[in-house]
Amino acid sequence: MIATRMVGSRLIQRMKSRSEQSGNTETRFLERLGTASMLKNTDRIIWFHARDTRSALPLFSVIEQLNDQDLGIDFLLTTRRHEDTTALNQQLPENTIHQFLPIDLDEPITSFVEHWSPNVAVISEGEYWPRILTRLAKAGVPIISINAKLSEKSYKRWLWIPGLAKSVLLSFDLILAQDLHVAQKLRHLGAKAKNIRVTGSMTTTKKLLPYDEALYSSLSSAIGTRPVWLAAATNKSEENVIVNAHKVAMRKNRRLLLLLHTHHTKRSTEIASRHEHQNINFSIQESGDALDEVTDIYITNQSDNLGTYMRLAAVTFCGGSLSNGDTTDPFHPASMGSAIIYGPSTGVYEEDYTRYSTSGAAELVQNGGQLSKTLNKMLSPDISAAMAYAAWEISSEGGDVSGIVTSEILEKLAERSSTNATA
Repeated sequence: MIATRMVGSRLIQRMKSRSEQSGNTETRFLERLGTASMLKNTDRIIWFHARDTRSALPLFSVIEQLNDQDLGIDFLLTTRRHEDTTALNQQLPENTIHQFLPIDLDEPITSFVEHWSPNVAVISEGEYWPRILTRLAKAGVPIISINAKLSEKSYKRWLWIPGLAKSVLLSFDLILAQDLHVAQKLRHLGAKAKNIRVTGSMTTTKKLLPYDEALYSSLSSAIGTRPVWLAAATNKSEENVIVNAHKVAMRKNRRLLLLLHTHHTKRSTEIASRHEHQNINFSIQESGDALDEVTDIYITNQSDNLGTYMRLAAVTFCGGSLSNGDTTDPFHPASMGSAIIYGPSTGVYEEDYTRYSTSGAAELVQNGGQLSKTLNKMLSPDISAAMAYAAWEISSEGGDVSGIVTSEILEKLAERSSTNATA
């Protein structure tokens, strides 16, 4: 018991230091010790938990769907990562409170559960904390795992403690797994097969980029049957690489057209001037140049038209991914029906690019040489069409899953209410 208290004390001190570094107040840190910083407005609470603020965003669509039911329910959203939550708090749906997840020790967990007493708990992305799950299960709270995933590292760690793994997984009334591979791992660790469903991932509902039908018709008419690729939101340090890759790709297909989009104004002329006298024809939108049959590279800085350019292009290279990682969300080209090429620097979209790549919708390149080779391969109509379809499928998924989650929560809530009424 003394050893447990000592370990807990050291852990709390480390967490307090991290919390202070993240800019959180003492009050917000106390949430990690089970001390709520806000009061409940109602006794009907649905609790959602996610790893961090980014992982929490897909949960908003479910909360909003439940709000539409007008059931007099409030929502508690917790995250565990030490980070500034100002932006998250500004986006919270109606009737929603954010708190930090308490540390998985007895006293903080007891305080948390006794204060919030959720009617249903929804745990996202395999955030399986033994004490709190066991406590909720003993209290008869229905627990749903959504977007369930399990890395190979986590899976092997759970295999070392099979008894605890089984106990934790048996706490769940329902597990919605991201794929069959995850479902098989969870079943092997002790989850009941009847409680597991493979639904895919519930992703953030994203807005499509603006699309200009008149511009599309005009540019499409000028392009005709030429193959087109787009370099979107390029960084200065990679623009020479992109132009050179286009020149190499043109050796195989002289009619190939590049739409080069830089989000920096007044750089279009600089890009073109670097490649003067190199047997390549530039048209610069900023200078009023028209795109015509002799244009090899059309340079534009019109970010408002990026969605239209993506729809014109069979393949989109996501700028910034060969430089600083300040790149484009792959959802945007995917939703416009464009196959995707990207570099190794994917910034905040690392998981998204991996998902598109794994599904055959995107290709990773490490340098300009690989870019030109990959581009020529992907411009084959059969390949680009198959990749674009795979990309579109991924970009449009998630909505069905949120509907499933909403339905399951309402069912568990009704069962809970019925049980309480007959108790």
